Amino acid sequence: MTEIISGKTRIYGIFGYPVEHSFSPLMHNAAFSALKINARYMAFTVKPEHVRKALDGIRVMNIAGINVTVPHKSSVIPYLDEVTPLAQKIGAVNTILNTNGYLTGTNTDVSGFIRSLSALNFSPKNTTVALLGAGGSARAVLAGLADAGASRILIHNRNAERAERLVTEFSQHFPKTQLAAVSLQTVKESNLDLLVNTTTVGMKSDSSPLDLSQCGIIKHVLDIIYSPAKTRLLREAEELGIPSVNGSGMLLNQGCDAFTFWTGKTAPENVMREQLFKLLE
Repeated sequence: MTEIISGKTRIYGIFGYPVEHSFSPLMHNAAFSALKINARYMAFTVKPEHVRKALDGIRVMNIAGINVTVPHKSSVIPYLDEVTPLAQKIGAVNTILNTNGYLTGTNTDVSGFIRSLSALNFSPKNTTVALLGAGGSARAVLAGLADAGASRILIHNRNAERAERLVTEFSQHFPKTQLAAVSLQTVKESNLDLLVNTTTVGMKSDSSPLDLSQCGIIKHVLDIIYSPAKTRLLREAEELGIPSVNGSGMLLNQGCDAFTFWTGKTAPENVMREQLFKLLE
């Protein structure tokens, strides 16, 4: 990390609620230190009702860049000056660059997620995938899978209307992929090449969004939660012999892409990976 903070130190950070669990500060600060960039990355707790004020604060205090996490990835969009085409299509922003008060939003979750699938030796092309959740992360995962050629994606959310709206919206952008809002029972009864959990179920308690032992064939499982490193869903997958990974790869890859978006420099991936895995031990 930067040892001495001065008036020239650039400030980056993450907005979320809650945000105390985030590993991003230590990961990014290690990267700044490795490249000898005079910058610090901090976590900012931002309640949903304060999103607009928080973004005004970025401009006023000249904060150089911000990551955005749950539950703000969609709600920040109306208050930005520019949104990249990809993030606009997804309807979710996870990275914001401040250029002299001009805020540009993008989404690095898509590339981060797709790159993380390499740990499973999994390619989405011509596959059937079930997606649990319909929030900002789910939007990025859905766009990544559809863009990579998944033939069928089933979406389940506790609020069925939210899942249905997602299907209606994304069907316009990805007409070649069959999208369907389904019940949890339908997910259980389907043969899946990949199951992706984008909900927070399992983050704070030893619970799982579904019982894998009651499901049909599931070939791979990815839970985007990275803390705890092994959620109950992942433990169940392991017990059943299903190849599975957590969200650490997605976190690392999206973080590297965000770092490059902010600084214009290639992220020190090995340094960031080493720091992240130390935290996950």
